[in-house]
Amino acid sequence: MSSLIYRPNYNLSSDMERTLHEVQQRAWLVEKMLLMPRYEAWIHREVVVERATATTRIEGIGEGEVPDTKAVELANANAQRAYGFVDYLSDLTDEPLTELVVRQVNREFLHGAVATLTPGVYRRGQNLVGNYRPPDQGDVPGLMQGFAAWLQNGVDNPIVAAGLAHLHLVAIHPFLDGNGRTARGLEALVLQRSEFHFKKLLSMEKQLLNVRPQYFNAIERTLGSAFGSYDATPWLEFYLSVLRVEVDRLISQLTEWHQHLEKLHDAGGLSSRQADAIAFLIRTGHLTRADYVEITGVSPVTATRDLNDLTSKGWLKAAGATTARQYAATALVAALLEEPVLRPPSDQRMMAACASPSFACS
Repeated sequence: MSSLIYRPNYNLSSDMERTLHEVQQRAWLVEKMLLMPRYEAWIHREVVVERATATTRIEGIGEGEVPDTKAVELANANAQRAYGFVDYLSDLTDEPLTELVVRQVNREFLHGAVATLTPGVYRRGQNLVGNYRPPDQGDVPGLMQGFAAWLQNGVDNPIVAAGLAHLHLVAIHPFLDGNGRTARGLEALVLQRSEFHFKKLLSMEKQLLNVRPQYFNAIERTLGSAFGSYDATPWLEFYLSVLRVEVDRLISQLTEWHQHLEKLHDAGGLSSRQADAIAFLIRTGHLTRADYVEITGVSPVTATRDLNDLTSKGWLKAAGATTARQYAATALVAALLEEPVLRPPSDQRMMAACASPSFACS
């Protein structure tokens, strides 16, 4: 058994060490900027959708001269289901990352797939990926057993471990389908179970989609043409650089979100719950009476009165019949929030945000 345990080979250059250190520092900043639970829930809901659609697009599902919209919809729904499972397991840090966990993640991504794809079952046959030849089917169970043993011990730094887990699952390619999606889900799971969880608000999938050719190239350059011993350094260099971009994006987003909340709550003529409703509209792009009831906890009658007040004061404009009325922000909201494009914030700006009523620092 010990000879089968995955033993990664890599070397962190000084630049990679510096990037790793910067990512760790930013994790601390995000941890100290504590959003109120309802705001964090709104952002997390968006992240789950972003992850799902991005991981589907990375695989090219449904692409072609005639796009297969049904295939895309199923894959996106399954991906949301899988990331929900990943988020759930992220909180169960006492539960070990076993083979069964990895297989279940694959099963979630392929929920409802045809039986021939055998979701969550190790492949019985070869599965060539472009010019890359994964290990023979007979070697997969032992390799996955050794991989799972490593997952339960890992390396000293969980950020590095998350990147290595992503790469090695791709290298083994243990399933007939969904290996890439499973690898990205596993990466998120390893990272989110650590102190560098970033409140489950990272979407590495979105960043990898933005650099899809480079992503595939980094894997190909690292693994070569066939499964065997490999130096993971080229992949880790790429992975850490993408992670740094995504972390900076998150910090910029949270800082901008703080600024918007501060302006709305400081604006005259808005109650706290009305400011929250406009903030929700800005984040999600939609607002209905049902949304207002859900996010503020008031009765439908009070929601109608508040929304009518916002409309009469020029903050919102309404469209549609009473039962399906949608609300949109007006130029008044745009003028209040108007500001230049944000640069990635400095640590000082990030920590200053902790002084707002919408945030708290521990």
